Amino acid sequence: MTSIADFTTAPGLYLDWPIVMGAGTASTVPPSFNQSFHLSSALEPTVDSDTASVWIAVAFDVDGPIDIGALTSAFSAFVRRHPALRTSFAARDGVVGRRVYEPHEVDVAAPTSVTIDNSEALTEHLRAQLNVLCHPTRIPSYSFAAVSRTSRSTVVCGFDHAHVDAVSMTVAAEEISRLYAAHRLQDAAALPEVGSFVDFCAAEIAAPVVDLTDPRLQAWSNFFASCGNRTPEFPFALGVPSGSRAPQATTVHHLADAAEASAFEQTCRTLGAGSFASIAAAMAQASSDIGGPGTLPLLFPLHTRREARYEHAIGWFTTNAPMSIEVFETFADTLASAQSSFRDALELGTVPIPRVLEAVGDTLTRGRGDVFMISYVDYRRLPGADATGRNAHHISNVTTADDAQFWVSRTGDGLALRSRFPDTTQAHIVIERFVRALVSVVRAAASDPVDTSDLLLLGPSA
Repeated sequence: MTSIADFTTAPGLYLDWPIVMGAGTASTVPPSFNQSFHLSSALEPTVDSDTASVWIAVAFDVDGPIDIGALTSAFSAFVRRHPALRTSFAARDGVVGRRVYEPHEVDVAAPTSVTIDNSEALTEHLRAQLNVLCHPTRIPSYSFAAVSRTSRSTVVCGFDHAHVDAVSMTVAAEEISRLYAAHRLQDAAALPEVGSFVDFCAAEIAAPVVDLTDPRLQAWSNFFASCGNRTPEFPFALGVPSGSRAPQATTVHHLADAAEASAFEQTCRTLGAGSFASIAAAMAQASSDIGGPGTLPLLFPLHTRREARYEHAIGWFTTNAPMSIEVFETFADTLASAQSSFRDALELGTVPIPRVLEAVGDTLTRGRGDVFMISYVDYRRLPGADATGRNAHHISNVTTADDAQFWVSRTGDGLALRSRFPDTTQAHIVIERFVRALVSVVRAAASDPVDTSDLLLLGPSA
């Protein structure tokens, strides 16, 4: 995982495929909560809103120069396969509506081209194109491009966040690679059947309403109360006053190599904790080690791909869940708190966020535009994990920020951390201290043998 500011690729012939959609049909299925929240400020901006394009892209390599006909066919098949990409949005009187398009209404035309002879210029050109083409006001709000070279070429696909989540990036890399290879051989790619994110949204709307007396809603309310009836914030000042934003900085740090990551995971599993709880515990411990609070509250994204038909679907299949991790003198005890909180959070994550917000009402305020969160993705378990030599990158745009957010990725190379935070001197100092402490916690846990007496702290593994 990286940002466009840090992504580089070799220069070459830049190809950009125009995508044209037909008339489409207004849909009775409203956008999901995530989509509505994301799109409302972009489609009907106010004076104070940030209208920068919040896109996500995936880049991956293919052998040889680009076969334009084969890649054009691959892009077309990919869009026609996923209803989430045959969707557009518009806002009227504060309400965001959805429009859907049939497969035959999608036309991926022949690409335009321009030769770019240095990597820096290529990154700037790519960023400018993604900012324009992946903005939610465009139809469609995504982009297909490639850099063709003699021996090895790079495909780049960018999407407005309304269409995709992190897992969608792995699906895109895997499916387009397979479709491209099949079309080059004039063969058919064997891809699994997939569900529709539009159907998922319809089912979400039709689900029974959670009663306001449900104990899960009380637990959510208690979580926000513990945060002072505010959304959680990173527990260190980052040089941006409340109500202000700054240009965004992004850093990517290597936390552990493959051997260290495996040892850390094994230590935590022996103590009864899963992968995400282990990372969250390490972050809470690191925060405390540099002067942070004894309890670390945070939100984390939780995938909603609970049915097999959605495992390879494109869409924004995530919700949020809350955790509060108590920090103790030993990492094993902190880990116990994280695992217990994570187990509780899984149940709270089954409550739709709109219902949570309705239940807490006006008691909740949002001190920051960004919400302190930790995301964890184990790419070894996702589509395309067995592909070799693809050189895939998950790339995010750089916009503005007023708090810190973290994405931890697990690959065959180990653990890495992408941090997003305000680009201030104070924030850079704090984040560097935090990362150093986090690396120390992970490596200490990886190198220390487990005291079997600690096993009584956690009980059986989830």
